Amino acid sequence: MTTVNLAYINRSLDAAFALVLRDKRAWDKFDLSVEGFYRSFLAILIVAPMNIVTDIIATDVANDLRMRHGQPALIDAFGFAEVMFSTIAFTLQWMIFPLAMIFVLRFLGLSHRYAPLIVAHNWGTIVVYLFSMIPFLMYAGGIVAANDVMGLYMFAMVFTLYYRYYIAETALDAGWSIAASVALIGFVLQIYYFQFGLPFAASLWLPPGS
Repeated sequence: MTTVNLAYINRSLDAAFALVLRDKRAWDKFDLSVEGFYRSFLAILIVAPMNIVTDIIATDVANDLRMRHGQPALIDAFGFAEVMFSTIAFTLQWMIFPLAMIFVLRFLGLSHRYAPLIVAHNWGTIVVYLFSMIPFLMYAGGIVAANDVMGLYMFAMVFTLYYRYYIAETALDAGWSIAASVALIGFVLQIYYFQFGLPFAASLWLPPGS
């Protein structure tokens, strides 16, 4: 049985970054066993702190923009309640794609390719977050202004779509149209979650004004 240690995580990350370069040899590095499927969800523990940092800086960006337009800040401080909500919401967000793909791949007759897709998707989320954090870290470092962050973030979104597409294409081995559909379904589900599910949950969890 393969042990989950730093070398194991490093090999999985190497594979995820290799897919950015369209290197199909990356699949030789992923652990595609049953145990490897479940272990890939450990990537959540790596991304969760990155998500909190991003949310904290994103809150500062939003407050900066609001104050420039003479509006009050959304929140005075990113406290324990906000951290807990961010972490729980992020975990639920993570599970949307794996759950949806159970039904999508069954419909497409590709259930046998489910594990490779999810393994690469999970480890690849670390790569996605690293790229997505760049505009926010640039703002925190005083390199860009608040109103430039979203423009730069759009480049990260384009990269995410490309990356998710290539993962689906190579994991499913089913042609570009199916890969594009899978990537687009994942993207649309995330949009619906952020537009509807997250605000509703926030209204129940966080105090008014958060």
